[in-house]
Amino acid sequence: MKHPSIEKLALYDGGELSWWDRLVLRRHVTGCAQCQAEVASFREAAITVREENEEMPAGVQWDRLAAEMRANIRVGIAASDAISAYGKPIEVGPVQGMPWRMAVLTSGLVLMVTVGYWLNAAKKSEQTAAMRAPDPVVAEASERGVGMSDGSKELVLQGPKANVRAAIVTVSTVGSAGARYVDEDTGQITVNNVYVE
Repeated sequence: MKHPSIEKLALYDGGELSWWDRLVLRRHVTGCAQCQAEVASFREAAITVREENEEMPAGVQWDRLAAEMRANIRVGIAASDAISAYGKPIEVGPVQGMPWRMAVLTSGLVLMVTVGYWLNAAKKSEQTAAMRAPDPVVAEASERGVGMSDGSKELVLQGPKANVRAAIVTVSTVGSAGARYVDEDTGQITVNNVYVE
């Protein structure tokens, strides 16, 4: 039976291991008397340190020092593992295929992304088509007449030719334009209005 290293047992006793390493070591320690004795000695040492800690001078940040020591121990263990692994060939196991559950999950994810992209593209093409609507119809009034145009076609209601001056020209922001012409000789009023919807 292979026993865990002293460092791992110390980290196990201090609660400094990942949940998986803790689970594996707990399983081993519960069945191994030698490792139980090591863990018990670490606990006794921790109790002794706590008792001596109470006698230490005040004003020293013991929690901070303990955290730094734990960090240094972890760095040392990681460096030791890296150095011991240096120069050894890396063992590569056989390449295994993707489990069927992972394949189904991946296929479903790809299908969802594809459908989402397709729906988004269709929505964007509708928005683009709406933005390319025909030029707006503009209502305008001038001295020559009242009309409307959409950029390519134009409709103009011309005023009387005898009097080229309009008495009143109005344009509204709700899509209408109008002009009132007064014949100076007869006093007849001609009203032209154009409404755009």
